[in-house]
Amino acid sequence: MEGRPGHRVRSVGRDDYVPAYLSLISNALSWGGSRLFLRLHGVGINEWRVLSAIVNAPGSTATRIGEELGLNKSVVSRSIQLLQTRDLVTVENFEGRRGLRLTEAGHDLHDHLLVISLKREELLLSGFSEEEKALLMSFLRRMYRNVPAMNAYDPEDQVSV
Repeated sequence: MEGRPGHRVRSVGRDDYVPAYLSLISNALSWGGSRLFLRLHGVGINEWRVLSAIVNAPGSTATRIGEELGLNKSVVSRSIQLLQTRDLVTVENFEGRRGLRLTEAGHDLHDHLLVISLKREELLLSGFSEEEKALLMSFLRRMYRNVPAMNAYDPEDQVSV
């Protein structure tokens, strides 16, 4: 492939650019999980994430769940609507706010999807020692802490990185 005259052809590659590789893995996890969950239970990965967030913090609002999961409010809203339609989630008023709780059927679905999700994680991390898993999680947490600085970067600010 030719570049523009006087310019080298160079771009980031999947195999040596961390954001590209993280996206590749993330997309594979999301698409694979969604296909499996949809086939088995008629819910996708976003609904699974919402169910899990509610189990971890019963009574959470949709806004709080969106913040916790890093999901757009409209995605969370659609997922909650689907879960309500399927009688998996209820919306209750708590001190002037709308909090979410799982129904018995919601807990049952969550528990089934949890087993599948943990098995998928086990398969993803196959061949990693416990120490390597802990090190990987420490790297991922450190990267996540760097996200605000990365997202605040603006090349027009004239500030060196």
